[in-house]
Amino acid sequence: MTAADGDMTTAEFVRVLGRLKPHGPVSDAFIAEALERPGFADVRKSRFGYANEREHMVAWMGCQNGRNGTGAYSRERPNDSARRAYNRLLNAGSLLWIAEALGEDEAVLREASDAALAEPDYRTRCRIVRERIPWERVYELASKKRGLRGVLSGVAKPPSGTLPAPPCR
Repeated sequence: MTAADGDMTTAEFVRVLGRLKPHGPVSDAFIAEALERPGFADVRKSRFGYANEREHMVAWMGCQNGRNGTGAYSRERPNDSARRAYNRLLNAGSLLWIAEALGEDEAVLREASDAALAEPDYRTRCRIVRERIPWERVYELASKKRGLRGVLSGVAKPPSGTLPAPPCR
């Protein structure tokens, strides 16, 4: 995977995600509202108990390659493509957080959030968000992050306060 093909490895994307702010107003509001709607009771009772979406996505993306643990996030077929992982992610709140934390325009985020909340099916919510914020846009935003070039190449060390990928649960 190279910049030329508009993709990065899941390990590279984990390094990027670990440097982002853990909360954003649009994604936090979406998640809070979505959790009050039918179909999300199981999410509220989740045994994973992540403190925020950054922690959640670092864990989820970090386990995509299937070689670092067993459990809910392990994979039968390893996936090293961040693009593929983003396009398979079935959590609209997480998709919104990724875009928001990377610096997507607030109007785009709010439009995607409002449209997704109008849909009861979680898979369709994800499709709605990805139609407005496709991987190509996420990759563009990630590529603009200060210091990203060193993080993607593995040369730069993440700043203190960033999250390493936790073990898969």
